[in-house]
Amino acid sequence: MKAQSGIRARHAQKVDWSDMPFVLSVCEAGSLSGAARMLDVNHSTVYRRIEGVEERLGVRLFERHTHGYVMTPAGELFYSRAILLCKGLNQIEMELGGKDQRLEGQLTVTTTDSLLHRLTPVFSRFQKAHPDVDLRLLSDARSLDLTRRDADIALRPTLNPPQHWVGRKVAMIHCATYVEQGYWDKAQNLADQELRWIMLDDDLDQSPMSKITVMKKHKDARVTVVSTVMGVLDAVKSGLGIAVLPSYLGEQSDELMRLDKPDKSVIWDLWLLAHPDVRRSARVHAFFEFAAKHVTDELFGMP
Repeated sequence: MKAQSGIRARHAQKVDWSDMPFVLSVCEAGSLSGAARMLDVNHSTVYRRIEGVEERLGVRLFERHTHGYVMTPAGELFYSRAILLCKGLNQIEMELGGKDQRLEGQLTVTTTDSLLHRLTPVFSRFQKAHPDVDLRLLSDARSLDLTRRDADIALRPTLNPPQHWVGRKVAMIHCATYVEQGYWDKAQNLADQELRWIMLDDDLDQSPMSKITVMKKHKDARVTVVSTVMGVLDAVKSGLGIAVLPSYLGEQSDELMRLDKPDKSVIWDLWLLAHPDVRRSARVHAFFEFAAKHVTDELFGMP
């Protein structure tokens, strides 16, 4: 009996589940430094974990080259099997999470920086109503993957919500053109092409802010590009130039004046989204119902 227990113990020590992210990151990044950036750890930490895994397994998972780490056949096998294991674990987490009817535990919501700014009172009221739920609020311009459980819920402006997610449209977001009074006073003596516009860093100018800006500004006007909506707001408030902003930001800023009516031809729909497997969770259901009641067109209404 002792011999069998010893065999199981030695086998269990060969691969530690906590080593998986380090091996997978090196496989995907092709270098220790790239893996370290992905995991937000030191280069030496990745090195020690990889060396430890190889030593315990008794095989080389990577060939070391001056240009990076290349998977050996053993490394390729490890990578393919580890990916399947991770997918299986994610599936277990989603299925069990979907059956969790306790109104407690962590609830992760992802949204944009500007929506987080506007919706903070709503999040605050939800937290007070459900003190045993620990809110984790992620503000990111990227569309985080609900399938991989980067988040439980997404509050996103979009006209094309992903078909494989469940959700509801809770509000419409309109945009208008805003400027700081001091800049506008000076701009009266400038030609249209001399005006400076603040634009969102937006691939192919597909956002409503960018589409309306392209329609409004002179084709030769000066442009300053900013990476976030809140950054655009701050730039306009500082007197740097003119910008198209969501009305829920522009109307709340005393420093700004609106130059036109909100454009009804180009709008965002604000969607509340969740993965089907977690939609049945008590926490997710509670937030859906709360947000549907409090995140309304009135909150984002046109002036």
